[in-house]
Amino acid sequence: MSLEELRTRLGQRRAELHAMQIVVLAGGSSAEREISLVSGKAVAEALSGAGHHAELLAISSEDITYDRTLAGDQPAQLPDIAVGAKPALTKQSEEKLPVLARIRAADMIVTTLHGTRGEDGVWQGLLELAGVPYVSAGVKGSALAMDKLTSKRLFAQLEIPTPPYWVQRRWADCRKQVPPEITDLVAKPVNQGSSVGIEFVTNDDGGWTRITELNQRYDPLLLEQRIAGRELTASVIGPLANPLALPLVEIRPKREFYDYTAKYTAGQTEYICPAPVEQQLAQQIQRDAVLAYRELELEPYSRLDCILDHDGGWWFLEANTLPGFTSLSLLPRAAKAAGIAFTELLQLLMLCALERWEMMKEADHG
Repeated sequence: MSLEELRTRLGQRRAELHAMQIVVLAGGSSAEREISLVSGKAVAEALSGAGHHAELLAISSEDITYDRTLAGDQPAQLPDIAVGAKPALTKQSEEKLPVLARIRAADMIVTTLHGTRGEDGVWQGLLELAGVPYVSAGVKGSALAMDKLTSKRLFAQLEIPTPPYWVQRRWADCRKQVPPEITDLVAKPVNQGSSVGIEFVTNDDGGWTRITELNQRYDPLLLEQRIAGRELTASVIGPLANPLALPLVEIRPKREFYDYTAKYTAGQTEYICPAPVEQQLAQQIQRDAVLAYRELELEPYSRLDCILDHDGGWWFLEANTLPGFTSLSLLPRAAKAAGIAFTELLQLLMLCALERWEMMKEADHG
């Protein structure tokens, strides 16, 4: 689908979207809680500034409640939240308020709940039960993409290039499966985002000692062959039937790799969009990204990360169903390069979420 077609459909329903009561979910209990709050604040402020009725609900880290401190009637007046900083609570604002009633009263949910129990299908299932359209991949797509092992297996089945990998479990050592000529590995938790827990290790005694240590914390532990090259990300938006691939972004971290600090600290990474990649190669990467988007059922949006090696080969690493929506985030950068402003991007995603919800309701009623 072309951007012009999406914009035409948005124009036809823009007034309807403006009349909706929108709830933005942020916070949660994952290791990405603080960056989720930053994303949620940016989304709520952008929607409110464009005339939408948008309310930010900062989900508690302990239970399914929200925190009065960060959930206000005027999102634009919310306090600044620095990455890594925990918002201070006053005694009066420590009260935790039930969130489900606020969700059910909404016409649209925009969730920025990153990480475990945020983008793995758990909250998506709750939103399905609440009966409200929401901007996120559905339960199935969220669960598939969040599980790096499952998504890599699907990449392989779809013949989408992905680095060779092995699975280390506490009860099953995979060291003998790793060819000795592969000297460098990447150890990854299966169900974490924002590069949480990722380490580079060597395929030797010292490296496997560290792998065993990591496996005590993360089980199973995914091991990949480390591919040297350029880091790229491919963003896709729109309905599954005809999604739109956005320009590629090249990521040039000033640290060893694109870790949590490089992602969320200004000045730690250089971003180039569109990525300086030959057009035919960029289109091939985008085609694979769209294929993964469809097969994993990631609408209304996703960001897929890959490595471009020194020989011109590309290797997909993972799919992100709820990538960040901060000033440093990659999907908004790609959209901007395509001529889509931040607020229009949110409106297009809400449109797709609404249309998906209507199709689901129609199917349920036969």
